Amino acid sequence: MARFGLRVLGLGLFSVSAVGHPMEKVIDLLKDLATKAENEGKTEEVSYTKFEYWCTNNVKDLNRAITEEKATMEKLSDEISAHEKNIEVLDQEIEKLTEELLEQDKTAAAALEERKAGEDLYKAEKASLQDTIKAVGQAITILTSTKKDTDTGLVQAKSQVRSLLALIGFSINTKQRQTMQAFVEDKPRPELEAAGDRKVHVKGYAFKSDSVIELLKELSLKFQDELIASNEAETNAINAY
Repeated sequence: MARFGLRVLGLGLFSVSAVGHPMEKVIDLLKDLATKAENEGKTEEVSYTKFEYWCTNNVKDLNRAITEEKATMEKLSDEISAHEKNIEVLDQEIEKLTEELLEQDKTAAAALEERKAGEDLYKAEKASLQDTIKAVGQAITILTSTKKDTDTGLVQAKSQVRSLLALIGFSINTKQRQTMQAFVEDKPRPELEAAGDRKVHVKGYAFKSDSVIELLKELSLKFQDELIASNEAETNAINAY
């Protein structure tokens, strides 16, 4: 009986050995898992090492970039400060120039007003001188053509000289004014009883006419010179404006 049991036990062990114990599969599975885990661990270690290396390099690059950007920002900050100072200076200059322009505008307006007044005065003076020269010329013509006609020419000549005296009375001297006044004074014509009386009268009138004519010629030249001087002064004023 004992022998039989040993045989059975041996046969059982042989059967287990031949077929394989279930634990062996578990062990093999665990070994496979361990190997796989080990391999994955090594792979992850390599990946981590690469990641750590990448992080280290990127941190260095990032720090370098930050340093460079800080330097750039400091430089830009200095440039901004410099530009702000320039802007402040330019604002002051603009303000000063604006004030100068306003002052120049005022000066220009005053100069324009003065020039306009000068131009108006010149035009009035020019017209007056031209009218005076024309009137003097007419008086000379009348006196020259009528000095031999004491009847009708004397009245016309006196009238012309009287009108001229009213026009130029304030622009001639006392002696010139007295000469013209003596000519235009209304004195009654003397009675001409003989031919000799008429000759004496005509001779006296001719003498007075000649004196006035010479005076008017001098005055004509004087007024023409004044007109030339006025024109030159106006030209100079225009050029200086």
